Amino acid sequence: MTTTPVPAALLRAEPLGGARRQSGARAVYDLLRTRIIDGTLAPGERLTEPVLSAQLGVSRTPVREALRLLQAEALVVELPTGGVRVAPLDLADARRVYEVRARLEGLLARDACERARPDDVARLERLVTLMDAVRDHEDEVLRVGAQFHGEIEALADNRWCSALLRQIRGHVDRYRTLAARGRVGTTDHVDEHRAVAAAFAGGDAPAAEAAMVAHIDRSAALAEQALRATTADVSSAPDVSPTAPPTTDSSTTDES
Repeated sequence: MTTTPVPAALLRAEPLGGARRQSGARAVYDLLRTRIIDGTLAPGERLTEPVLSAQLGVSRTPVREALRLLQAEALVVELPTGGVRVAPLDLADARRVYEVRARLEGLLARDACERARPDDVARLERLVTLMDAVRDHEDEVLRVGAQFHGEIEALADNRWCSALLRQIRGHVDRYRTLAARGRVGTTDHVDEHRAVAAAFAGGDAPAAEAAMVAHIDRSAALAEQALRATTADVSSAPDVSPTAPPTTDSSTTDES
């Protein structure tokens, strides 16, 4: 009898004892989703209920539900032989994700700029200053960038745009992690966010939209560059392309 190999990422996992005290499926989902997004669970890596259940210290029921949620979000894809794999990353998918993201976030920036008050602008400018201070630290760049974008989304108060953005959030976050690695130690991301904040300071909504779109286009280019550099590492994964997620509301994560 053959044994399914345990993903290396899960060998380092702490048992989710807390999962039984809250929503077990939600805890498993959050953990797996985070590890898919940050690349700890690699594109194409196979995930099975028995292995995940044993490694995370939960029953198979919450694991099954967590995998179902991830599949609905197109972060994992079902295999013809049973089980699932982490959805692959590819250039065509990255381009589509970033094109949609640019349009949605551009609209959010325009709407937010029209509503911004001086204290809102000051808050964005402080975040840009903080981003400059932490530019050598990838995790902090992502965290501050997420806060910057979150401030704009909240200020825009465009629930339809936000709902559509949530549909692709998990995929945005996967490619965002790749793009951020190309910015570590540079001032590109700072300059791009500063341009957005400057448009807000000037009350120029079209300029805010254009600056946001330019920022996301630059992130798209960096994500594509990173994908090309890692093509050899993922070329052995099965050719199972993710399908677009359904138009139901899904969980969100921070995004920059």
